[in-house]
Amino acid sequence: MERSQKAEDYMRIIYRLRENGLVRGAYIARELGVSRPTVSVALREMETAGYLKILPDRTVELTESGEMIGKYVIERNEAVYGLLTDLGVDRETAKADACRMEHGVSEESLKALKKLRQLMSRKDFFTPQG
Repeated sequence: MERSQKAEDYMRIIYRLRENGLVRGAYIARELGVSRPTVSVALREMETAGYLKILPDRTVELTESGEMIGKYVIERNEAVYGLLTDLGVDRETAKADACRMEHGVSEESLKALKKLRQLMSRKDFFTPQG
């Protein structure tokens, strides 16, 4: 399985779910709104690709590469989501848009988005210069 948008979404979900404890396919299915068999197939493909391990008790753990990708996808998502909400986009729309946009953001653009957010956080950012 090449590192697709689908694989990145799974790694992001697994990365976040593990903060609450063990990660199981049913939890991933609920988060993604897909069936458990769909998740099982995807997890097997991702295990073969080296992104995760399915343990004997059927819990899921990210490998080192899966962990790095999951963390990076979350970083991209948070940067895009944060910028959209800073600009006044409602949370639900920003969440949906950030999920779609996070996969196409390059490293260079990610740095620029973060820099823009920092500039926008300054009190004088929206004050006319004169």
